[in-house]
Amino acid sequence: MSAEDQIPLPVTTIAFTTAPEKEETTSQRVSSEGGEQRQTEAVPLKPVEKASAERKQQMGESIFLNLYREPYQGAFYMLIPKGWKAEGGMIPSGMQWNVVDLVENNIRFRVTSPDGKSYFGWYPRFYFQDPAVHMQSSGGLLRPPIGGVLNGCWVYPYMGVAQYVQHIIFGQLAAREFQSPRIIGHAMESPELQPWLPQMARRKACGYVNFECAMGGTPMYGRIYTLLYDMGAIWSTVGTFGWIAPKSRWKEDERVMELCIRSFRLNPEWVRRAAAGQRARAEKYGEVIREMQGIDNEINRNRSQTRSDIQEEFYKVITEQIETFDPDTGNKKMLPMYNNAWTNGRGDYVLKDYDDGTLPVEDPTEWRKLKIINRNDPNYRPEKYGD
Repeated sequence: MSAEDQIPLPVTTIAFTTAPEKEETTSQRVSSEGGEQRQTEAVPLKPVEKASAERKQQMGESIFLNLYREPYQGAFYMLIPKGWKAEGGMIPSGMQWNVVDLVENNIRFRVTSPDGKSYFGWYPRFYFQDPAVHMQSSGGLLRPPIGGVLNGCWVYPYMGVAQYVQHIIFGQLAAREFQSPRIIGHAMESPELQPWLPQMARRKACGYVNFECAMGGTPMYGRIYTLLYDMGAIWSTVGTFGWIAPKSRWKEDERVMELCIRSFRLNPEWVRRAAAGQRARAEKYGEVIREMQGIDNEINRNRSQTRSDIQEEFYKVITEQIETFDPDTGNKKMLPMYNNAWTNGRGDYVLKDYDDGTLPVEDPTEWRKLKIINRNDPNYRPEKYGD
């Protein structure tokens, strides 16, 4: 999306028409003061005025849209119908531990009709990791459960538009709100949303699905748009938004809500601040990924070393040898198999099965006891023996 596309809308209030409900035989003069409308006296229509009024009647009654500015950070602008209630906005993610929340903030925004039955808005953005990535990097040792959280990400395989709506929106975010939701038909592509997707993404998709459900027993009809992309290590959404209305009036409300959704514009100044925060978070994310790779490498190294140690200890048993370590010099020596060993540091050794405190030498003070290395010992630490 270019900078020109993100410039705040230069209007404060606009009006458009919907289908008329009834005909009028008189004109109604309407004045406006301070944004409030008041009706003056009704006067008879002249023939020319009546014809003009009939044309206006065919166009329908006016609905006013006000320019709304996101209140927390001034992050975006959009049109909302006059009298509708807006709540939420661009708010902190609330998860300081989530080091891969690259934008540092998250949109959760809803605009509701005066009777509370229709609304449109945005769902929060989340980050996901495919469990197959962890299984591959760990050699099959790590098998994170789908739906869990790992490294600040939700564990789910990459999804298309319809799958995301079905499993994440219906299954998680709106599970308590939408009753018996059902997608109607197939996902439809939205080429106009393509500029919002990262160019470097391995996989990406943007489009919408229509659906039906019930809310509080009222049959509802709605539409959800979502923009998905996969960067390999993680995948996420650029945005997920849509509208829902009672089936009895969805055509009328759809027109209003679609217009408002398409008037959404990011504040360029906020975009610059968010981009700076994203760079800082990306650096932190890189550090975490490097740490994870280091842990994976250590796991693989230890696994290989364990196999080697088992084989080496088996070799010493069948050849009836022990491996000794001299703490004073750091030297190691393979000797015949006994439980205890001593050296005078001049290449001489004493071997005994039992340590009874005596040595068969003239000056025992010249001799020091050696440590016997057993790599199968649970308390074995390579650093103790210079490994």
